[in-house]
Amino acid sequence: MPQNEFHGQTSPRADQVATLVAEASAHRKAGQFPKTEEAARAALALEPGQAVALYELGVALHCQGRVDEAAAALEEACVRRPAYADAHYARGVALFDLGQVEAAATAFQRAVESEPGFLAAHTNAGLALRKLGRVREAEAAFVAAVTLAPRSAEQHYHLGLARRELGRMEAAAACFRQAIALQPDHAEAHFSLSLLTSPDDRSPAAEADFERLRREVERADTQPPLARSALLYAMAKALEDRGDYNGAFHRLNEANRLARDLTPAGDAPTAHELAEIGPVFDRSLMSRLDGAGARSRRPIFIVGMPRSGSTLVEQILSAHPDVAGGGELANLGQIVRHARGPDGAVFPFWARALDPDTCAELGDLYLSSLAPVAATAHITDKALFNFAYLGLIHLSLPGAAIIHCRRDPRDVAVSCFAGRFNDGLAFSYDLAELGRYWRAYDALMQHWRAVLPPGRMLEVPYEALVDDVEAWARRLLAHCGLDWDDACLRFHESDRPVLTSSMAQVRRPIYRSSVGRWRRFEAHLTPLFDALDE
Repeated sequence: MPQNEFHGQTSPRADQVATLVAEASAHRKAGQFPKTEEAARAALALEPGQAVALYELGVALHCQGRVDEAAAALEEACVRRPAYADAHYARGVALFDLGQVEAAATAFQRAVESEPGFLAAHTNAGLALRKLGRVREAEAAFVAAVTLAPRSAEQHYHLGLARRELGRMEAAAACFRQAIALQPDHAEAHFSLSLLTSPDDRSPAAEADFERLRREVERADTQPPLARSALLYAMAKALEDRGDYNGAFHRLNEANRLARDLTPAGDAPTAHELAEIGPVFDRSLMSRLDGAGARSRRPIFIVGMPRSGSTLVEQILSAHPDVAGGGELANLGQIVRHARGPDGAVFPFWARALDPDTCAELGDLYLSSLAPVAATAHITDKALFNFAYLGLIHLSLPGAAIIHCRRDPRDVAVSCFAGRFNDGLAFSYDLAELGRYWRAYDALMQHWRAVLPPGRMLEVPYEALVDDVEAWARRLLAHCGLDWDDACLRFHESDRPVLTSSMAQVRRPIYRSSVGRWRRFEAHLTPLFDALDE
């Protein structure tokens, strides 16, 4: 903890400030944050702008849930003492909690510049940069962290995640293996490593990975529920790779049961909310506002249910020199959720009051939100649940391309059930709920087919895509108004960071093994079949 700097003989006031700052620090270390705040404020009353007192105040406010106030106090501490590493770090934590990830990354980097050996600042800088999609910078931060703490399993794990997203699969696997060697019960490292294992890999390294995983699963009852679920998802993947489909399904059932109670709901609209959209965006509304909106062909929206081939479609498109892969952008969803009608109505009900000017404003607002993402002519937006907003997209961005990824609902459901969504998809943990959600999604997509102009949306069946990649790649580019480029057939060679759970698959040439995957588990899928047939 940095101390106040006094030179020569101190005044009684300076001594009093130093005593109060020391008291604030002692209270903070004891977890007594109201007392920390009281002592820090007393010091600041005597010496406004005292940097260490501002730091103590900021930490105390943050720990009491007053994060906005904390960020302001810590910013002032950084202004008063620009090389104050602890203050920059604490400000970064506050900004991250406020959702200001870009500013948080900058704050963590300032902490590192002020104190190059600050391990937590390197780690948190990496985490913030990964969240921003700046994965190469994140990798550099994690390399520095591993250099500072070579015996830390967590640092090797984070470095592995960054390298996996960059497509450096062997290097990523080595990081995960090192994390497991240092901490054999590191559940997340086991899970992440399992995603990199090819189904037909029986190499000594892969067999050793399996044996280590098996031992940890046998004693998983000693792990917290979230870690147990990660180990079970990993074991399910390993057993499926080995053809033990019954064993894999039983592990998945248990993993989903545990995960359901632990994972946040996320931002995906519920089945009930999906059912409310169609009646608002009826033929009358769509006809009345046809041709409104902001004139731009820059966005390319890729929508559909999770695990329907959207990452593959984005990789094909982003291999084109005029397209940047934006990934799962939250921009449109945030605009929609924050908007309110004149009477305070939420989406979709405020759409009844749409007029041409509002459509143009919404389109411009979305386009301006893309400015810092990429400078290319086009950018993909692969936020899948934007399928709920296709009517709004058409009216506010009439030049934007819309691509709908489709797949056999049985394969979608099994892939979701076997997946693990860090941002939370409440419907994905139960087969019956998966079936009902798919029906709500399918009903809404049928509505969009009926009210959108012919050809407005290109539908890409996953099964057809993997059967003839070149034909569908050409259709995709034509739909987006792009000239053909051979690079789009070498999408698996791209070094673009991929942040979704399909990151390992899209680094390999096309394969068809996932088509009809549901048949492996057919004996266990009655709840899904019943829900799909309701």
